[in-house]
Amino acid sequence: MQTYRIYFLLLALFMLGCSDNAGEDLQTKEEFPNVDADYALLVESNDLLSLINLKADAETIFLDPGINEFSGISLASVTYRDGNEISIFNSETDCSGKISLYDFENDAFIETVVFDDLGNCDLIVRAIAHSGNKFYVGYEVPGTGAKETLYYIRIIDASLSETEFVDIELDKRPLQAVFSNNQVFILSEDLEDDNKNSLIVLDTMIEELVADINLGFEVLRIFKSDVNSIIVSYPELHTLISSSTRAITATIRYEAGKEPNFGDAKSSFYDEVGNLYYSMPTNLSGTSYPNIPAVYDFENNTAILYYYENFLSEQEQLFEFEIGDTSMVSYDAKNNFILIGYQKSGDPGKGGLLRIRPIPNPAFIDNIDLNGVPFQMYTK
Repeated sequence: MQTYRIYFLLLALFMLGCSDNAGEDLQTKEEFPNVDADYALLVESNDLLSLINLKADAETIFLDPGINEFSGISLASVTYRDGNEISIFNSETDCSGKISLYDFENDAFIETVVFDDLGNCDLIVRAIAHSGNKFYVGYEVPGTGAKETLYYIRIIDASLSETEFVDIELDKRPLQAVFSNNQVFILSEDLEDDNKNSLIVLDTMIEELVADINLGFEVLRIFKSDVNSIIVSYPELHTLISSSTRAITATIRYEAGKEPNFGDAKSSFYDEVGNLYYSMPTNLSGTSYPNIPAVYDFENNTAILYYYENFLSEQEQLFEFEIGDTSMVSYDAKNNFILIGYQKSGDPGKGGLLRIRPIPNPAFIDNIDLNGVPFQMYTK
């Protein structure tokens, strides 16, 4: 039976079939560990985010009824994930805003009010990043036209008894922000120059803008790699930029039809060795799902696609699990499992979590139904 498909983007090779099981009896416990793991899982339900704790090992997964610090908050308009922490921005009815920072590992939760000094209901937050107790919020204040619209990056220190902030004006619209090497890299677009993209760099030690790097056009998203490089994703390639020298260190072009599409992903997660787990938008003929689980290996520039049709039967897909679409993908390094969050086809407000073993020994492990759609998760 066909169990997986793998695209080698640079060499354009296509491999099919099962791995050789001749030596399976000799596989060690290290290859197939069975270790207790805790999953902290944010789920979306009725436009609210809440936290579900799960306990698992290599054979079972079940709900943990323990109390956690994260209570239901409004569905995020802008989020930023860095390791075990996630920050979430939401607008408030009084035209201010609120940043919620949750630490998955330590189950710690803090909230910080922002923009209560402006009282501007037209203000639009477009980007957020954080480091420690400092937040970096890219926002715009609309004017009567593009030239009258103002853009800022607000630096907020939430560690003080009275929150302090500094506003730094930008000359382009901020789209996304990433913190790396004591700098904030702000993906921006110039509305007066055909939406040309730039990478504006804020030095957080001196709180000044120190660089404006021309990225050209059609940037989809930026990421921070496991070695703190900045990954700039385009439809047909990605570029690596050193966060220390700000120089381009590599450019990887894809073959037509072999694009990994991680720049269009709804969610993504980095493991400790630099593999990116994400929900891949696809119109490929091998699947009927709009997004499928995928893993991109940046060291070998390889995308591995996990088609539901290849590890689940039609009965399981349509009736037992009711898989509608992929909502998130993560990884349990303790047990070497890929974790796939999905939305139910019969009830979009509910979902589930699948666990599968990755290549070279792909296999379905188990599933748990959830009262909500998985949004982000962390393995403790």
